Amino acid sequence: MKASIKLVKTKDFISTTASGELNLEESKNVLNKLAALMMPDEQHDILIDIRDTVSVLTLSDIYELVSEVGRHRNSFRNKIAILLADHHDFDKAAFLEMCAGNRGFSVNTFTEFEEAINWLMCEE
Repeated sequence: MKASIKLVKTKDFISTTASGELNLEESKNVLNKLAALMMPDEQHDILIDIRDTVSVLTLSDIYELVSEVGRHRNSFRNKIAILLADHHDFDKAAFLEMCAGNRGFSVNTFTEFEEAINWLMCEE
């Protein structure tokens, strides 16, 4: 079993308004900073916990975020697990997975922390 996982809390990765709504432009800026910190030679998978956010992202916004990740392919070449709350839109999460998968990224969404960790730790 591998155990090279970086846990990214919402406040470290995705910028929100005071009410917890996701902010697309600032999120892209923070994503660029995170990519710079993820050394291309590091072998870490990422768990992004956005359970405390309120998503108002459109499908177009999600596509833009996945495209931004694509600009930093070497930084995000390993697995990315996204931890969601029950109030999130799971159709949009499925769209995110599909867009990322079409670009060669291994992204999966979860509502249970343990399931996300198990997926990250499984060898492909």
